[in-house]
Amino acid sequence: MRKKKTIGVIGCGNMGSILVKGLLESGLYPASRIYISDTQKKKLKYFKRAGLQVVDNRRLSENADVVIIAVKPDAVEEVVSEIKEFLTPSKVLVSIAAGISTARIEKILLKKSVPVIRVMPNLNVRVRAGLLPYCPGRYADGCEGLVEKLLAPLGIVFKLSEEKFDAVTAISGSGPGFIFYIAENIKRICKKKKFTEQQSAIITSYLIYGSGKMLAETKLSPDRLKEMVSSPGGTTVAGLKVFEEKNFPEILKESIEKAENRSKELSRA
Repeated sequence: MRKKKTIGVIGCGNMGSILVKGLLESGLYPASRIYISDTQKKKLKYFKRAGLQVVDNRRLSENADVVIIAVKPDAVEEVVSEIKEFLTPSKVLVSIAAGISTARIEKILLKKSVPVIRVMPNLNVRVRAGLLPYCPGRYADGCEGLVEKLLAPLGIVFKLSEEKFDAVTAISGSGPGFIFYIAENIKRICKKKKFTEQQSAIITSYLIYGSGKMLAETKLSPDRLKEMVSSPGGTTVAGLKVFEEKNFPEILKESIEKAENRSKELSRA
């Protein structure tokens, strides 16, 4: 019987914690085979009680077959430099840091032929409905299956060329923030219309949830679904007219372009 891989996650902030919880809840990896580390020890108490291996970065990298770097982009170079002596071609290094290319990480590793894979998960992995585009680095041929199996319990995993990563970071990575901003304002309007807090929360959450479910399950285009709720001379058409008058498509396009440009800035930093 093949020995199960050991997984290590460096950084237990928002996304790191979500990834660890998703791996644990998937049942694919027992707690004893998941290593975690973070500079803020209070973040690790829950995971220690759950039976995970709480260690430092160096010991984690020495013991884990797959090392996931879930730190802020400006900390990646320091972390990779710290652990590179423990990384070998038989291990896989996964980075979820926004704006950090596989080539940049490989440069820090010097001439070591370590498989590096870049992943851009979004916040929705928390409810196992995330988008997880990934791209393999120079030495990562043959590692795709491992990463897809590792991340599959968290949502939709798909391979993407690295040249599209700034765009996908802006759309799927930042996208939940844009949707939640819309939700925040819908809820605020509900409350101004004298709906209760509970009613406002239900209306807002199920409006977004149900619409997303329609898109995912009916396979109909957004245009077609919009038409289904837009009776001529009706309330939806009246509301959509305001979106057009205020040039909402251009606002959304500019928001995504700003996010994409920021991702490019991080890449160059």
